[in-house]
Amino acid sequence: MQIKIFMPPRFTKKSLNIENLNQRTNREWYYSSSGKASIYHILKNLNITKILIPIYICDSVLVPLKRLNIKPILYDIESEDLNASLDSIKLQAAKYSVNTLLVASMYGNPADMIKIEQYCKEQDIFLIDDSAQSFGAKLKNRDIGTFGDAGFFSFSPGKPTAGHLGSFFWANNEIDIKRRTHCLVHYFKWLDFDNNRYKIYEKMSNLLVKSINLFSRFLLKFIDIIDDDICKFEKEILGGILNESFTFRQLYHDKFIVEFKDNRYFRVIHSLRGKPNNHKFILLFNRDKLAQSFINYMLKNSIYVSNGYNLLSNNLECFPNAKKIDKCVVELPIEDNHEKMAYLFKKVKEFEY
Repeated sequence: MQIKIFMPPRFTKKSLNIENLNQRTNREWYYSSSGKASIYHILKNLNITKILIPIYICDSVLVPLKRLNIKPILYDIESEDLNASLDSIKLQAAKYSVNTLLVASMYGNPADMIKIEQYCKEQDIFLIDDSAQSFGAKLKNRDIGTFGDAGFFSFSPGKPTAGHLGSFFWANNEIDIKRRTHCLVHYFKWLDFDNNRYKIYEKMSNLLVKSINLFSRFLLKFIDIIDDDICKFEKEILGGILNESFTFRQLYHDKFIVEFKDNRYFRVIHSLRGKPNNHKFILLFNRDKLAQSFINYMLKNSIYVSNGYNLLSNNLECFPNAKKIDKCVVELPIEDNHEKMAYLFKKVKEFEY
């Protein structure tokens, strides 16, 4: 069996209904071209010079900060679920006099947003709820992404909203966007996604697929789409993704936790609170060499696997929990395919260091 590529869930085309999302969440959502663009638009008019961000997060969050000349101040995570450590946030906010905070709920598991939101209200800290990896998760019947003063989620193959391009955000502060459209960029991004994800096993010209991929990368590199609006053809694509259910994946995630709860090499990261929306198996290994051995083993068996994020700093003196998990996280995608999942479970069971 060949499982060399991660297949996002198929979706049924459906018209985008932002009004319904607004009503459900009691927020007014706006489209942006990416999660990075959402962060940029939220921060643009805040007139800040520093922001607190977690040490364990995708480094793409640094792109809008650099563009706005905002210095990131790092805080530690909790080693249990890899989400924000409130104790570290309090320490760093006081030490560096920071009044803006970004909190991400990692891998579909809600961060402790209720306590964090309360703390931010008490300290007059502007809170951004990053639900890029957890849209659809809930805490006390509130959607992750709706806490604090601003929030966003984005579309990507490895997220609950498994699309090609785009993001939605809301904010209590003033937002000023000069709307543009570069629909050619959006269209080739969709073609690249469709051919390299959905049609990967079909008999297609390798030259054509590679050409689409390279042209898509070229367009994204040299055309600034940070102010872009949604294109007409995308409304059914993103509308369909927003209406998809992830019951299948959650069932497999719960089964995986039970199956490997006593594993001697790793533990499965899972939700400590609320209702998660898991779309990956996240394994935390005892040692970094164990994690790398497992990655090599899974790749040898043609199973898609990836590392966790690189920490945003090598100086870990103030980040003891991040130090514990450094290079020990492994991500395995959950696919909507019983045969693939059975094969994956089998190979994980057979792994011997």
